[in-house]
Amino acid sequence: MTAASSPSASPLVVGIGASAGGLEAISKLIKPLNPDMPLAYVVLQHVSPTHKSMLVDILSRETHLRVQRFEDNQKPEAGVIYVVPAHTSALIKDGIFYTTPIKPHVGPKPCINDFFISLAADAHEAAVGIVLSGTGSDGTAGLRAIMAAGGITMVQTPASAKYNGMPQSAVDAGVIDYVLDAEAMAPRLAELAQLEYASHENSQAAVPDRLLSLLKEHRQLDFSGYKKGTLSRRIRRRLIATNVADMQQYLALVEASPSELEQLGRDILISVTAFVRDRSAFDVLESAISTLIQDAGREPVRIWVAGCATGEEAYSIAVMIAEAKRRHGKASRVVQIFATDIDEDALEVARRGSYIGAALEALPPEWVERYFIATEHAFEVNKELRDMVVFAKHNLVDDPPFLRLNLVSCRNVLIYFNNELQQRVLQRFHFGLRAKGLLFLGRSESIAQTESLFAPLDRRERLFRKLGESREVAVRSTQSAGEPPLRRQRDRDMQQLLAALVAHMEATVALCDAQGGVLHTAGEVAKFLHFPAGRTQVGIGDVINPAFRGELMAMLHQFQKQREPQLGRRRRFEDRWWRLSVRGLSEGDDDRRVLVILTPNPMVESVPSSDISLEQLMEPLPLDKGNSLEDELIATREHLQALLEELATTNEEMQSLNEEAQASNEELQATNEEMEAANEELQATNEELISLNEELNVKTSELTKLNEEYTYLYDALDFPLLVFDTDHCLKRYNAPAARYFNFRPTALQRHVSGLKLPSALNTLEEQLASVMASGMPEEDVIEVEGRLLQRVLTPGVSRDGNVELLIVTLMDITDLSHVQAKLRQSQAQLHALMENSTVMMALKDLNGHYTFANPQFLNTFGLSKDELVGHNPFELFPETYASSIWTCDLEALRYQRMVKAEHILTSPEGGVRIFSSVHQVLRDEQGHPNLILTEAEDITARKQAEREMQVAAKVYEQAGEAIVVINALGNIQSVNAAFTRITGFSAHQVLNTPALTLLYSEQENGQDSEPPGSCHIVWELVQQHGYWQGEVWNRRQDGTLFSQWLTLNSIEPDSHEETLYVAVFSDITHIKESQQHAEYLATHDALTGLPNRTLFQDRLQVAIAHARRNDQISALMFLDLDNFKSINDTLGHDVGDELLIQVAGRLRELVREMDTVARLGGDEFTIIVTDTTIEGAEQVAKRIVDSLAKPYEVRRHSLFVTSSVGVAFCPDDGDDVAGLTKAADTAMYRAKENGRDRFELFKPELQERLMRDVAIEHALREGMEQGRLRLVYQPKFTSASPNRLVGAEALLRWSDPVLGDVSPTDFIPVAEATGLILELDRHVALLLITQLAQWLADGVCLPPVAMNVSARSFQEERFISHLFTCLKQYRVPHELIQVEITESTLVDRSSAALGNIEKLREAGIKLAVDDFGTGYSSLAYLKRLPLAELKIDKSFVDGLDSADESDQAIALAILGMAKALNIRTVGEGVETHSQLSWLTANGCDYVQGYLLSRPLPLAEFTVLAKAHVLPLSNDDMERKS
Repeated sequence: MTAASSPSASPLVVGIGASAGGLEAISKLIKPLNPDMPLAYVVLQHVSPTHKSMLVDILSRETHLRVQRFEDNQKPEAGVIYVVPAHTSALIKDGIFYTTPIKPHVGPKPCINDFFISLAADAHEAAVGIVLSGTGSDGTAGLRAIMAAGGITMVQTPASAKYNGMPQSAVDAGVIDYVLDAEAMAPRLAELAQLEYASHENSQAAVPDRLLSLLKEHRQLDFSGYKKGTLSRRIRRRLIATNVADMQQYLALVEASPSELEQLGRDILISVTAFVRDRSAFDVLESAISTLIQDAGREPVRIWVAGCATGEEAYSIAVMIAEAKRRHGKASRVVQIFATDIDEDALEVARRGSYIGAALEALPPEWVERYFIATEHAFEVNKELRDMVVFAKHNLVDDPPFLRLNLVSCRNVLIYFNNELQQRVLQRFHFGLRAKGLLFLGRSESIAQTESLFAPLDRRERLFRKLGESREVAVRSTQSAGEPPLRRQRDRDMQQLLAALVAHMEATVALCDAQGGVLHTAGEVAKFLHFPAGRTQVGIGDVINPAFRGELMAMLHQFQKQREPQLGRRRRFEDRWWRLSVRGLSEGDDDRRVLVILTPNPMVESVPSSDISLEQLMEPLPLDKGNSLEDELIATREHLQALLEELATTNEEMQSLNEEAQASNEELQATNEEMEAANEELQATNEELISLNEELNVKTSELTKLNEEYTYLYDALDFPLLVFDTDHCLKRYNAPAARYFNFRPTALQRHVSGLKLPSALNTLEEQLASVMASGMPEEDVIEVEGRLLQRVLTPGVSRDGNVELLIVTLMDITDLSHVQAKLRQSQAQLHALMENSTVMMALKDLNGHYTFANPQFLNTFGLSKDELVGHNPFELFPETYASSIWTCDLEALRYQRMVKAEHILTSPEGGVRIFSSVHQVLRDEQGHPNLILTEAEDITARKQAEREMQVAAKVYEQAGEAIVVINALGNIQSVNAAFTRITGFSAHQVLNTPALTLLYSEQENGQDSEPPGSCHIVWELVQQHGYWQGEVWNRRQDGTLFSQWLTLNSIEPDSHEETLYVAVFSDITHIKESQQHAEYLATHDALTGLPNRTLFQDRLQVAIAHARRNDQISALMFLDLDNFKSINDTLGHDVGDELLIQVAGRLRELVREMDTVARLGGDEFTIIVTDTTIEGAEQVAKRIVDSLAKPYEVRRHSLFVTSSVGVAFCPDDGDDVAGLTKAADTAMYRAKENGRDRFELFKPELQERLMRDVAIEHALREGMEQGRLRLVYQPKFTSASPNRLVGAEALLRWSDPVLGDVSPTDFIPVAEATGLILELDRHVALLLITQLAQWLADGVCLPPVAMNVSARSFQEERFISHLFTCLKQYRVPHELIQVEITESTLVDRSSAALGNIEKLREAGIKLAVDDFGTGYSSLAYLKRLPLAELKIDKSFVDGLDSADESDQAIALAILGMAKALNIRTVGEGVETHSQLSWLTANGCDYVQGYLLSRPLPLAEFTVLAKAHVLPLSNDDMERKS
């Protein structure tokens, strides 16, 4: 549809935002736009307010649309592009453009967000916002507003944008409908424009019921109450997005694609909101929240944010509440905010609470700083807000409302509902609010449907207060108000009759709906029913007196089940007997209402209490007394039921009449509107016809005038013009032709061959025929009477493509030819100048594309002419360099002046080149800017030289060392600031004075070390060698001496300069002091002040040498505090540090001055005792242990710590530092093993054991690499005879060429202690799986083979992955391998261990518990974990044939427990027939041991496996069945 088809409709306004670098994207967008589309475009581009923008002219060249400046009080027109100036802020209101002066602090300018937000408020669902290339985040907030209003949002694909900041910000914010390339947006706009106008023409287009049912069925989204126009528009937009032609195809697509159904639901929901959306409205709300927090009582403040979308509004209210609590000092006030929405995806975003910086622009900076935590790319709400807000999925239509609310905020949700649904939702809000609770709606929403429920506090900002209580629904009163007087009188009579009847019977009646909700009550209601304040719908079970509640619930349940009247028992209440009954209001199945009746029973006759028992009081009345009352009650019930039925019928009739009246009123209003529209259309048609007639008359006169103007135009030409028809007859000629060819009027209609023309035109007839045949113009140059004439033959082509006229022009170009010759000569000279110039020259057009460059330019940048021409600087050079050039070009173009600048070009290798350039604009003949000329010169070398000079001068002045320049005479020529700071002499005091006396203190340097006059010797050395440096003494101005490091250098002169000397010195006094301090720190512990490891080793080396030289004994004690780590972990490292200081102090007091106490680190100390004996050293060690065991007082803590001390003697236990330290350390560990709080002397066997463990570790590593480890197989048999082979256990054996056969009891503990057990378990798994694969390849029928896995490996996920990888690689079935673990592995409840157990179970690998009963057994894991076997340890099996009954009892317990849990049992280490018989008799499944077979080598076990026919296990039987 075009604008022409809807002349009265206003065009849709499309907002287009971009930054200064988005010109290219804007051009691509507008180039394919169709002027006939009913769209008006507003372009907002960020530029400097001082910049004279040429955007209107530039865009005019790129599009067929009219481009003009955005003006104030302007009405948009279709097919026009409006460019907003940089110094104004653009808005739209009521379809009119407005401009306001830009605010100084607003940036960038003009503001895209401001215009988009105003467009959303004005156009609503017809708003269209587009963001193109640009930096920053401007436009994101505006797109959010457009999407929230139901409009359309687009952004340029970030990958195609030159600057992707603005598009990416909008994409990250999730406020985008379409992400397209710039050139793809025009077709999409055309489709959307057609959709919008189709929606205007058919605003109530039918929405397929099937589509709504699909949404409700699969997405649980009920849109039946939504406005049909909104639904239709949203669905048609999805048709466009999915390229579907009609609604039937789209229905098929939705049924086949659940993802499209989900996207449609998301589009209809429009889950978009913003922080503090509409600032003025939230200012009013903030004032109300402040009052609410200040006046709130002890109950929690409860707030419901309905339709919260992605949570910005809920967090905004939470921030305002937090601020109010801070202002009023109510930090402890409990606030609950229930934020609900039907869109689960939006709720997930809200729960994360993470938003980009652009989303927080509306919040004050102090709020952002106080309540948000900045992360790398976003801001997250803090814990205070998260604790306040609860997000939940909630359907406003179907789910019950929250109760006891102080505030309900529901903004921009009701606008999508029809009137009926709006009324229902507002009534729910009224029901959920407390008395005088607040309701906060959006600017486009109202309470017109429920005016009686709320009173406006601020109607403009849509803040309302609840009216009345929640007892009755307001609709009832409106219905009764419209009832006829007769009917109202009848209802009053019936009500009075009901009240009198109930009063007479002393009954209390409650009419309830099918769910037990109270609809009407009569009688002594206050006595039996207690209604809460603020609720419109309550259940009878909630309000009835507790004395009757239980019986009533049972009777209601029984009535709902049987649909028969229920009569309760008599019960005493307030000195009277009462009976409760429940019955249906009517017998019809469609009426589910219930009557609850409380009636009194006659009181028991008064008799003396002494003659009546309690049982008699509880007896019912005699039948003859109760029948009359019962009959009367039955009659009353029937009458009451009839009255209630009539009342209900009347209510329904009135409701139906009210609905019919409303429908008729709506139809009349619609008919009136249609008639008014038809009348307006007829008036418009009449006015158009009158206007058209006037236009025809005007055009007739214009055509006449135009014909005369053409005649004047022809005659005004200064060259001959001839017009021929298709028969080559002269049809028209102008005055110059008449003069030139001497034509008369009779020449008209004459054939060209009959005209008297110069001889040079003899071929004119043939040329006319050629042009007519080709339809293309032809031109040539002829010479007539010494003048050059340019002859042009042009065909006049009609709209049908036929040639109707032939026009011949003859233009004198003699003078022009001479000028062109001179111009060519000038161009040749200019070309030669530019070709040979050493200055780089280049020309660019006004769009920045290169059109020419001289060879110097091309050679400098390594470009060819083809690579340069047609490209802009951004395509050829780095962005920084190109931006610098283009900025200067724009400045020269803007201010029309020459611009000089320097540009820096960085090469990919990191090199930097600097160019000095001049930018100026070249103009065309009309004085308009035409080209941009750039002249440049490489000044890199000059800049580097200048920079080096600046650096040298800066270094000289800012150097920390004193620098003195000395001339050839030895006088000071200049000094720097450091010289004055060090010596105290100012520059003017020392200039032109001898330098040596200020550089060298002769007196001090000559004492006892150097002879007098040594400074002159130094000076001579410098003159001879050109260099000297050394440490000397010098004296400051105040006479104090200081040590300095002096360097003297001579500078060789140039041909015209004299020799100079440079002295550099620095004060090194503090360096010497620092060296001494550093030496102390390097040799002492910083915490305790004791010698550290370095000084300890030096002193121990001295002690060893002293003992060897004097043949004496020296002792080394290695001390470690017991359980010191627990003190650090519980009390903190500061307490631990103070404890170490006190320990160091005690150790110093316990040894002699000649002995050394050192701290090696942590809680390790060493004591070197020289010139001692073994007994003396033992006494010292005992004193140390006893002293350190005494309590320590540290920061009000009484701490107890013991120590373990190892003692070694030199030279017996070691004759070097490493050996003696190792021996003492070994003895210390023996002390810890023996119970701690003691000392131990080093013994040689300790060293032997350590060496043995080290040898085993190294040999074991080498054995795995060299293949020295092998497997043997312990067969496993059934316990019952005959003992059949059912499996085996793979055992590891190791033979080393040096160590011999090493038992697993020796190398397994070493492997576990060193961590080698992990590698060993993987090695065993690989050995076993490769052997299983070999057996399978050889056709051997195998039983399952078990392997032992350590607890350490079972905690590693890598081991299980390695096991599965090997099984997969060698294609071994998982059923052939079994894993045996110890009880300690099962007790470990780490996630890794439990996860590995689960992985083994899923893979079908059985799990067995080895040595069961010897560790920490837990019955819980037997029940919980998927175990296949329990192996009874050999220690229990050994006692089965002895007199000890405890082993038999343990074995019986294990067998019974395993049988109850359906776990197989295996007896290990069976060596006697009595053991086998006992296990068989007591139900043990399998056995293994030397009685049946020893562990077999590979070959023997292979023979055994081949000889046995394997029985099917229980699992195999199950699989086969």
